[in-house]
Amino acid sequence: MRDDLEDLFTDGQFKLMDEEFDEAIEIFTKVLEHDHDEGKVYQARAVAYLRKGDKEAAMHDIDKAIECNPQNPRFHYHKGAILFQQEALDEAIESLSRAIDLDPSYASAYMLRGQLYERIGDEESASADLSRAMALRKEQTKASKIVDF
Repeated sequence: MRDDLEDLFTDGQFKLMDEEFDEAIEIFTKVLEHDHDEGKVYQARAVAYLRKGDKEAAMHDIDKAIECNPQNPRFHYHKGAILFQQEALDEAIESLSRAIDLDPSYASAYMLRGQLYERIGDEESASADLSRAMALRKEQTKASKIVDF
């Protein structure tokens, strides 16, 4: 992505963090007008749409992100989160499983999938995923405290 578009994208991320969803969507749309094959921008706009309550637009954008880069586990994670909010639980589990297949150390994907398993009453799978998520987070926390001399 060109530097000017990257700067504009960053502006959109700040709007998203400030919960200014319409402004964020407008900025991400401008970026996509110039670079329509940028998965991270579709993902960011999908999150903005989802936070705004437009699940249909969010799903459209996350599918476009996956189309741009089907190997990105974060895109599949976000699709799972959108499907969860749409109550499409089996499909959400599939998307989260794909995210985990792509990145077996993706703690958030295990956590959300565990919550889905709880929702459908599969306590054994829920317990396994939630335990795995906690173990991964613990490992990641320990690793971040390593000091090199």
